[in-house]
Amino acid sequence: MADDQRLNTLGLRDKELDGLFNKIDQQSAEGSGGSANRIDSRWNFRHESLAIKILQPGGSEIETRMACRNLSKGGVGLLHRSYLHTGNECVVTIPHPMKGDLFVKGKIVRCTHISGMVHEIGIIFDEEIPLREIMRPDPMQEIFAVEKVDPDTLMGSILLVEDSDMDVQLVKHFLRTTQLRIKHATNIAEAEKLVRSGVGLLLCDIHLGEENGGDFVKKLHETPGWSPPVVMVSADRADTTYSLITHPGVKGFLAKPFSQDSLIRTIGEFMVDPPAEGAGGEAGGVQADAQIVAALLPELVKTCGKLEEAVKGADATLVLSLLMQLAGVAPVLGLGELAGILESMCQQMAGTMDLTKVTAKIDDIVRMCQEAADR
Repeated sequence: MADDQRLNTLGLRDKELDGLFNKIDQQSAEGSGGSANRIDSRWNFRHESLAIKILQPGGSEIETRMACRNLSKGGVGLLHRSYLHTGNECVVTIPHPMKGDLFVKGKIVRCTHISGMVHEIGIIFDEEIPLREIMRPDPMQEIFAVEKVDPDTLMGSILLVEDSDMDVQLVKHFLRTTQLRIKHATNIAEAEKLVRSGVGLLLCDIHLGEENGGDFVKKLHETPGWSPPVVMVSADRADTTYSLITHPGVKGFLAKPFSQDSLIRTIGEFMVDPPAEGAGGEAGGVQADAQIVAALLPELVKTCGKLEEAVKGADATLVLSLLMQLAGVAPVLGLGELAGILESMCQQMAGTMDLTKVTAKIDDIVRMCQEAADR
């Protein structure tokens, strides 16, 4: 069979190709786990065939089709049946679900022998591609296009729309080593004023007391000339939340409780220039240091007081909002048991907004928070 008649140069299809992909993935997992200097995350992009045009020295061209293993915003990993010289320029045809084929210029930077006649070809693009548009990952999953983010490279201004003082303190603490300017609004009216001053990114909680952050985002999306990307933040994973975060005005979702690493990487998706090779280190986990714990514990008790009042007033919307606020910070304070109870209560209330399902547990929640503050 001639090369130009093959689906790819390996002559493999379907199950055979998947078996090869799985074998290579397993070998990679058992190896080093990837380059320590890698900037862009590689996402699985298994395609039987991508069209490749390779520009040879002297001006000749080779057109062929290769199996694709993975894709990043800065490059692509392909499988080919023979060795290719690095340094050759090329054009990769990548299917875009809305815009049709993208013809992406790049350069071959790696050719690694896998087995037999199988070689993995690494191509780096001349310009970044819109990876999230092409791949459309599940917005509920923490999938990042950036492998690592140096906090020092984060600069500009963000607007945090959040009515929980605890979450505001937590965000500011996690971003303390960056160069970001954090503007804060507790409600939609304040947010509308601040967004006009210009921001690079909007972090917006879905539940803002009796208001819905989604309404604010939809309104902004319909406003001509407004362009900052939006990341919705919430502990709520209900179907209604999923429907909201797939709105075209929303570019990402950050689930509470979030770690310092996930917050920084989320912001880095939209507000960071690529760092130098090898830059950056561990951004930290969910567990915060003693400073933020000391700051959050008094707020925890205050929020419990608001929760008791909301229950007395039979305000189901406010009760759910406060429960989510508590659920978002409990893991940071090392209150794992409390976090589990709160998450269960939020799930019970979501959808039905039935206070009778959680009222009996409110006293236990308040007691556990008070005990934590008294330690």
